[in-house]
Formats: sequence, C-alpha cells, structure tokens
Amino acid sequence: MASTTPVFDDFLNDYAAVLRYLNDRITAPLNTYHLTFDTFLIMHEIQTSHEPLLLMDIANSHHVSRSAISRQISILLKYDYVYQVSNPNDRRQKSLLLTKRGQEVDQALITTIQQTFGEWTQQLGKRRINTLLSLLNDITQQIIAPTYTKSSPAPKDH
Repeated sequence: MASTTPVFDDFLNDYAAVLRYLNDRITAPLNTYHLTFDTFLIMHEIQTSHEPLLLMDIANSHHVSRSAISRQISILLKYDYVYQVSNPNDRRQKSLLLTKRGQEVDQALITTIQQTFGEWTQQLGKRRINTLLSLLNDITQQIIAPTYTKSSPAPKDH
C-alpha cells in the first residue's frame, strides 16, 4: 500500500471541501435556470462579446469539440437564452446572440456570483484574494496551458 504525506492528505481533504463549497455557492444558483457552469460561461461569453460569436469560435476558446459546444448551445436554445442568426453570405455560419431573457438571466447570475465573490473578498481581504487569483493564473499558465498541443490554443487569461 502506498503511503501518503500529511501535506498530500491535507490537499485531498481541502480539495474535496472546496469543490463541495463552490458547487453549493456557485452552481446552485445556476441550477435554478437549468444551467451548468459551462453553459453559463458560454452564455456570458456571448453576452460580453463585442461581436456575434460563431459556435466554432466558442468551441476553440473552450478547447472542446464543436459537438460538445453544440450540446451546450442546445440547452441555451431550449430555454430561450440564445438565438441564432444565419450569415447571409454563408448560411452554414450562424452567429449566437442572447435573447432578452438570456440577458436578464446572465445579469441575475452575474450579480449573485459577484455578491459571493465580494463576500469572499471581505472575509479574506483583497491581498489574499489577489494572491489566490495569481496562484490560479500560475496553475493555468504553467501547468494547464502546456498540456494543450500547438493545434489547440492555450486557455486565455482572465
């Protein structure tokens, strides 16, 4: 049987606790609107884009297949959060835009999540939050990004 170190055991326990907490605080409000965190991120990306996005653009930015994004988009279409507009020059290309309902849901969820983040900032302090964000960015850039091949772009900075 492999032995573990106290640091590794702490990591496992903290990881499990943090995931449960984040699931309760962040994803629970999303469930009210039949959204997963991934579908919410897609919806918010559409909302904040300066130009209409194509399904292919979203698949590339999320480093997943077009079919995976199609499944997520189908949920957003089902609940009338997004609509598609065909490109007049190429009918196969469809831009994704938020409906009025989608805009309202995005704003409500952003407000809720920002409130939660504000509570954390108040509890931990801005310096510690910035340290956490810096660490998460380091993990993204130094551990996650190198796992992507040259054909798949690295995750974008947040």
